[in-house]
Amino acid sequence: MRQPAMPIRSPFESSIAKPGQGNVVLSLLPPNNPTLTTLTYKYPLKLVPRAPGFVPTPDPAALSDSCPSRPVHLYLLTYGGGLLPGDHIEVSIKLEPKTRMVVTTPQGSTKIFKTEPGNDNGVSVIKGHRKKMPANDHLSDMSQQSLDVRIGRESALCYLPDPSVPYQNSRYAQVQTFTVDAAARGNQRSSLCVLDWVTQGRTSRGENWNFRFWKGRNEVWAADEKTGKSRLLLRDSVILDDETEDDLASDGSNEDMEDTSHGINPQPDGGDVPPQAQAGLLPLNVIQERTRPHGVVGTLILSGPVFDKLGSFLIDQFTSQPRIGSRNWSSSATSSAPEDSSASKHDVTWTAARVRAGFVLVKFGAKDFETAKHWLGGLLREEGSIVREFGEEALFCL
Repeated sequence: MRQPAMPIRSPFESSIAKPGQGNVVLSLLPPNNPTLTTLTYKYPLKLVPRAPGFVPTPDPAALSDSCPSRPVHLYLLTYGGGLLPGDHIEVSIKLEPKTRMVVTTPQGSTKIFKTEPGNDNGVSVIKGHRKKMPANDHLSDMSQQSLDVRIGRESALCYLPDPSVPYQNSRYAQVQTFTVDAAARGNQRSSLCVLDWVTQGRTSRGENWNFRFWKGRNEVWAADEKTGKSRLLLRDSVILDDETEDDLASDGSNEDMEDTSHGINPQPDGGDVPPQAQAGLLPLNVIQERTRPHGVVGTLILSGPVFDKLGSFLIDQFTSQPRIGSRNWSSSATSSAPEDSSASKHDVTWTAARVRAGFVLVKFGAKDFETAKHWLGGLLREEGSIVREFGEEALFCL
């Protein structure tokens, strides 16, 4: 009896990635050729690699004579230039030993689209979707993004994305986890530079911190491959919440509900109601009040031998800023502190500190995006480590 022929295997295998999921592995092949050995992604995520011609020069003060590997650029894109409600982007990156990568967003700001309120038919209209989607308990209107990066020994990550721009009534949460080699010491340690910032929204449309929820969490772990144990080195979290209840009915069914955010129990006589509510004014914008007078807030995290000089430079710049009480106003003596600074001239409020495990943590706020971009870009270009190690293109967003 004739056996059935074996089916011919298609050379065009379907992607194993799930929607919004991406996986990247950067390896160093002999003699010194950085190569992406793994690159998978699926809609609505798109990953575009690029290998620029920039070649870093070895540091004359370094103990090793080996030349650092060429940095590989990875562009994170989403179709439409932003995240729709319910989108979940999940990117995993692994940098094998002695590799370098620059991760950025070439689309400009990452837009966080909003969810329109439901209509009388219980149908929610999601911004960017052609059809109406029925409202149900399984439909989440929060955009989410997670980034997991494992940085090998003597590897370096430069992550300088554009800021996220949350639209009015949008919700967004992101978790970025970076894992370094716990056994590495000295110049063999992993290096990372991470920028995380958010703006007040679309100022051209009058938005001023009018989104519902924005949360960004950055964690750095040290993992030991031999023992399999991990240790938390740094955790930084920013939560911007308007502290409103979305599911409160308009028929007055929330009269007996306790507002734990403000510690106020609404009473029919208005005795404990905030003054602006008693006067019939608009409710207070909690996020706007807490971020005033800034239109953008952000965090910069630095660690590792590649960025040690940059961290020390930012610490020195911060400590040289004028301080309250640095001048004796009762005398005519001039203060030794500088009279003016780039931060004060550009309406930037910032702080820099060296925290646990040698990390340098920079927090800043500026009146608008352009001010923050020119201030931070000016500091990074003045010090020169990023341009020298990764090329000018690494500062594309600044």
